Amino acid sequence: MKFAYRLGKSIIFVLIASMFLILIAGCDSKTSGDTKTGETNAPDKAEVDETAKVAKQYVADYLPDMKFDGYEFRIVSPNGGIFVDYLEFWADAEEENGDVLNDALYKRNRIIEERYDIKIKQIGVDDWPQLLPLFKKSVAGGTDDFDLCMLISREAWSTGLTGAIMAMSNLPYQDLTQPWYVKYVNDQLSINGKYYFAYSDECLNMLFQTVCVMFNKKIAADLEIENLYQLVKDGKWTLDKFFDIARTATKDLDGDGKMTQNDRYGIMSRTTLPYACYWMSSGLKTVGKDENDLLVFTGLNEKVIDVLSKAYQNLFGGSPIAFGFAWGDDDARHAMFANDQGLFHADIVGDIVILRAMETDFGIIPFPKYDEKQEKYYSRIIDGWINCVPNTAPNVERTSIIMEALAVESKNYTMPAYFETTLRTKHARDNESQDMIALVAETRTLDLATFLDSIINTYDNVFLAKKGDNFVSAIEKNLPTIEKALNKANEAALALELD
Repeated sequence: MKFAYRLGKSIIFVLIASMFLILIAGCDSKTSGDTKTGETNAPDKAEVDETAKVAKQYVADYLPDMKFDGYEFRIVSPNGGIFVDYLEFWADAEEENGDVLNDALYKRNRIIEERYDIKIKQIGVDDWPQLLPLFKKSVAGGTDDFDLCMLISREAWSTGLTGAIMAMSNLPYQDLTQPWYVKYVNDQLSINGKYYFAYSDECLNMLFQTVCVMFNKKIAADLEIENLYQLVKDGKWTLDKFFDIARTATKDLDGDGKMTQNDRYGIMSRTTLPYACYWMSSGLKTVGKDENDLLVFTGLNEKVIDVLSKAYQNLFGGSPIAFGFAWGDDDARHAMFANDQGLFHADIVGDIVILRAMETDFGIIPFPKYDEKQEKYYSRIIDGWINCVPNTAPNVERTSIIMEALAVESKNYTMPAYFETTLRTKHARDNESQDMIALVAETRTLDLATFLDSIINTYDNVFLAKKGDNFVSAIEKNLPTIEKALNKANEAALALELD
């Protein structure tokens, strides 16, 4: 009986894993009506290996069969300090240790090493501020210090416009139409028809830093709140519903007549994280493109202002329903949610793993839509650390081949290990949350405004000041600065074309 049970369990897991690997490639997600409570266990290594055998294996058949005589392929990425527990940022694993993601990373790299006769070497830094200076110094000096260097996306984008990053169009084997690239997001990154970096499944951190909404099941049950999963499935999970439910959950727990960190809130988050989510989840952008793929400001659009005003009035137009923590104050934020003091927790997907020890069950849903007429949900990416090629790369063909191989084999190994096993199977606490993580993954979006402080700060500062719903006047006042920033980016892109 035990053998039959385990065999059945393995077959079920394989079928589910195969279905969702196809989902990441672009198919529509399916939702489950079954609910299970408590944290699920990660599959054992035999189950993971069996899944890999059955799951679709992607192949970049346009990559040439070449050998590089033991070349040491160097990738700069964090490997310590505050990143010691986050394999989502790493470039290599030294050995297998039984952790599914670690072992997938190890296997991916060893396959590529054998195929191309190279040795992948991770050059580690202790913290992310060290990455950009290292990159700039190497390019300025024309020294051959690395083949790829990880940069946070906003720094990669601005650095690309200086010409220091090699454009993807100059790399002969990068095919952004392939399923291991995140097309909808990448479409936002081009300027003057060129991409200086592009998100692929190699960038696990992009999914790690995608915003979702966690909800406290105990509070939801105590307040007899309607089925939130069903609201999402029915397309009725909207901003109005979000704010209305949040208001019912807010309570002065200690009875002192003041709303402080000792009380309960409908919404909690890092201070400014949700603000841009309100317009992005509504399918809007404040930076658009003209017919020449150059940037234009769209942040005075009537609907953008309507969304911002709706958010402001709900958050600050009456009794407070939200509590915001300073960026970096993560321990206190997680403790408050775990202490049943927040119904909705707007946070990144990566923090699902951090909350694994939380006793109260929590569910996962996407950020709400603007209204029921909106066709789909959108999930904001707040960042996404990306590998960039220095424009001084001595062997562009080799770099391009290995970079594309990393992308396709990440589709085969590391992304399934992270998405399917680490997030959905191990740390999602019910079947519906598993489906919602899939929905968040397939609806990722970004707005280039988040790369430009002159734009994003204009909106954030109105929320932070809490002096009134004056978005139009704030934007108009800062419009010369905003237009100057966009013109500078456009002129830089045009100048690079002439070089």
